[in-house]
Amino acid sequence: MSKLVERIIVDHDVGLYVVGDIHGCYDEFISTLKAAGFNFSTDLCVSVGDIVDRGEQSEKCLSLLNEHWFRMVKGNHEDFCAKGYVDYMTEFYHKMENNGGLWFYQLHEDTKAYVANRFEKLPLVIEVSYKGKLYGFVHADVAVQDWELFKEMILNDDYVEGHSVRQRCIWSRDTIRKGEPVFVAQVDEVYLGHTVVKRPVKLGNLNFIDTGCVFRKFDPELHLTVKKLGG
Repeated sequence: MSKLVERIIVDHDVGLYVVGDIHGCYDEFISTLKAAGFNFSTDLCVSVGDIVDRGEQSEKCLSLLNEHWFRMVKGNHEDFCAKGYVDYMTEFYHKMENNGGLWFYQLHEDTKAYVANRFEKLPLVIEVSYKGKLYGFVHADVAVQDWELFKEMILNDDYVEGHSVRQRCIWSRDTIRKGEPVFVAQVDEVYLGHTVVKRPVKLGNLNFIDTGCVFRKFDPELHLTVKKLGG
């Protein structure tokens, strides 16, 4: 299957975890994983994207791309890096304080090119077969209520109501803003980030888990969500 959709089969004796938007909070991510009982030798953690920007350890978070226990989908901030490397207007917006991307443009040119290339090649969707269930991971939103159709539309670069399904994967807030239950067929659970919530929000079988750890200085209730799946 295309690089846009990655499928993983995980053995029953492996622990499967998901993490919300890390945003440069590397130390907090590692400590939260440890507190959750994560085994760095055997377990797998899937990120819903946005591992960089805003936080002070974005460059350190790049090391996660090479960890055998870590997989991630592309978030809008990874997309910022990939597109900002070749497009001045994207770079301009990415550098704005609220987007927190200045660190990327201060990297050595070779490193910047490498990171942009790695981020550009990230999948938009990861699905994991685990303990008899199918888990989906997308950064922002699912455009249609059928998982198989959703993947097909991504591969075909289709549009829904005038909007690219691929772009909706990393930018849309439609479902979380409406706040109504959504049940996506042919998948058991889908995990998403992108939109900050004080605690994980479940809408049908969609689970929004960006609990805003990088913004804790503004609200002490915000934190990083790491969840063990298949329990």
